[in-house]
Amino acid sequence: MLQLREVNIDDKQTFDKYITKHNPQISELNFTNIFMWRNSYKFRFGEVGEMLCLISVPDNDEPFAFEPIGAYTKEAFIQAIDEISNYFKEKNWKLVFKRVEEDKLDYFKEYFKNGIDITDDRNNSDYLYLSEDLINLKGKKYHKKKNHLNSFTKNYEFEYVKLTDDLIDECIRINEEWCKKRSCEQHRNLYCERLANLEALTNFKKLKYEGALIKVNGKYEAFTVGELLNSDTAVIHIEKANDDIRGLYNAINQQFCENTWKNTVYINREQDLGIEGLRKAKLSYNPVKLVNKYTITCK
Repeated sequence: MLQLREVNIDDKQTFDKYITKHNPQISELNFTNIFMWRNSYKFRFGEVGEMLCLISVPDNDEPFAFEPIGAYTKEAFIQAIDEISNYFKEKNWKLVFKRVEEDKLDYFKEYFKNGIDITDDRNNSDYLYLSEDLINLKGKKYHKKKNHLNSFTKNYEFEYVKLTDDLIDECIRINEEWCKKRSCEQHRNLYCERLANLEALTNFKKLKYEGALIKVNGKYEAFTVGELLNSDTAVIHIEKANDDIRGLYNAINQQFCENTWKNTVYINREQDLGIEGLRKAKLSYNPVKLVNKYTITCK
């Protein structure tokens, strides 16, 4: 039976070995994301041949597996899915795979010859942007964004600062203030996000992502963190700002892309979770593509 264990910070090297071979396109498949959300999703993992198997057993939802992580061959995929299938059968769980990448669907269709139900998980589709678009904000489609940014730079003295270990406490303070305004403790999803952000921030040195802050009139008011997802795409894990300051979100977005990701083709700004306001905000930046994900339910 598949031997699984909990994710901890010292597993980064193991995950990175498989993830590098996998060349992921979706925001979930990087160690920072898996680590920071590990407690909310109750992640467990194990190694099978050339693949890493990742399973979620959340408290308030059905267990599910991710697609196997690693270099894809037919043989390696079959071996991993055999183990995952047997594990779910032993636990008497319905076999479900979530966040499956589009280019992996044919592997599942060939393996499960008796049939599977495949559904598009739109709420978890990632928003993919050209980094040059987010940096330059050119043209009519970015007119409002440019106006907000210009208003910020005109009305405030600001400083862009690269994230270092001695500034983590400032990021934590901004994150806590953001949560306090939204009464995070009364909303499960926001509370889980708060905890996930704290996990990422307090493990900055070991996770080795990039980050930045913006100081406004002498006080740090915004921060963001991200890292390379694959060779041509960066993923933004966290972006928090004082939303009483007009244009600050526009500024931290634009400045981080310009100062850190200008040589990266794409920026993945993750999903909208079906939240109407978040969807509107992400669409307003004119993504070049939605990175689709799928749920596979086995019959």
